[in-house]
Amino acid sequence: MRSLSRQTLLGGATLAIIVAAVALQLWGGPATTRFVIIHSDDAGMCHAVNLATIDSMQHGIVSSTSIMTCCEGFDEFAEFAKAHPEFDYGVHLTLTCESPSLDWGPITPMAKVPSLVDARGRFWQRESDVAAHVKADEVDRELRAQIDRALKAGVPISHLDNHMWTLLTRPDLMAIYVQLSLDYDLPIRYRKVEKLPLDQRGAFAGNLLVAYAEEGRRLQQHNMPMFDFVESNNYDVPPTEKRNYFLQALRDLPPGVSEILVHCAYDLEGEGQAPHVERRAMDAAFFQSAEAADTIRRYGIKIIDWKVFRDMKQRGELPDEA
Repeated sequence: MRSLSRQTLLGGATLAIIVAAVALQLWGGPATTRFVIIHSDDAGMCHAVNLATIDSMQHGIVSSTSIMTCCEGFDEFAEFAKAHPEFDYGVHLTLTCESPSLDWGPITPMAKVPSLVDARGRFWQRESDVAAHVKADEVDRELRAQIDRALKAGVPISHLDNHMWTLLTRPDLMAIYVQLSLDYDLPIRYRKVEKLPLDQRGAFAGNLLVAYAEEGRRLQQHNMPMFDFVESNNYDVPPTEKRNYFLQALRDLPPGVSEILVHCAYDLEGEGQAPHVERRAMDAAFFQSAEAADTIRRYGIKIIDWKVFRDMKQRGELPDEA
């Protein structure tokens, strides 16, 4: 296996250990405390994503990542994750292959999940394609295979989330998402319905909002943590505007527990490229910068990871429970 980084395998204190130690001291804080998971999606997509994600955890303030188990870089990243359990890893449940230049599909034999692929034999390109075509039983079969692959590889999994929000496009897919959380005893990326702003509630067409609320109650009944806020609108921000966008996003974080979703990658000559690599490279640069760390400190924001998030929930020590 090629080296993942010029610096990633260096010894010394790691951010994850520091984050956990700080968060432990903060339990029981006031309701105005602002906690955040800074999360980088798409680990395992390719070498350039793996390298930037690891650097952003080891030498920046990214506190969590999630892994695409169906992509070419999975084995490389899984080897790192197994060797570094001090960091925080989820499974990035994947049903889309969003660019014609990309090439991934189910890890389940295609004959068992034919509704999940397009004419190329790859996952559908858009979320709307997933909603229109997939069969629920085949989705469940494939997503369990993705989780099991990470577990078999020795990845210490803390949570589940989903690529491009595809599991929120139909009530039956939401139900599968929540059932996976319960069956594997892992939290999932899910926001409290009462904290959704009106424009996001309006994005749930038909009975989707009702289904979203019902599935959220199932998570609450099983004491699973849910976010007060998720910042996910930064992906389409032009590279030249990323710095100012993130600075404002950090200033504007509400009280409670938030998640900021970013997508780290490097533009490596001769390597396979992640989609919109210029934007992803700026994510990596910002969250590895001293400015980002200084901003977090200046505003009194507390960085945590998914492991701490769940611990806080189980202890009844989240801000709205204190």
